[in-house]
Amino acid sequence: MKIDCDYAKQIEIAVEFPLSILYKYNGQDNLDVTLDDNIIYLIDEALRKVGVYVKDKVLKTYHSEKNEEILSYQLTLIVQPPGFNLHCIASDLAQENFHQGLCIKLKSQHHGFRVTYAEPAVRRD
Repeated sequence: MKIDCDYAKQIEIAVEFPLSILYKYNGQDNLDVTLDDNIIYLIDEALRKVGVYVKDKVLKTYHSEKNEEILSYQLTLIVQPPGFNLHCIASDLAQENFHQGLCIKLKSQHHGFRVTYAEPAVRRD
């Protein structure tokens, strides 16, 4: 999803994964390694490469409608003209095989967070 802008503007996104999938990478006891050394680093680096400034970050969990525990990495971004494509995050995560269960949401002023990208939690080959 392309974010277009004619002037610098602030947007909010959430990059989310089911915790059950994150545990599969390095185990439940090493979630901090999976996040800090891999996923959060890759997200931040993808945004840096396209010139987006990260103003604020919040990491939290919640339960989905299906009662699945979700980790949500919420970012407040300052986007400069001409904008950027949110797909850069998904692309960089997929390149390192951290895309399973990925969901990227964009916050709108009136409707809260809405899904702009979703990767299946289970691969269908």
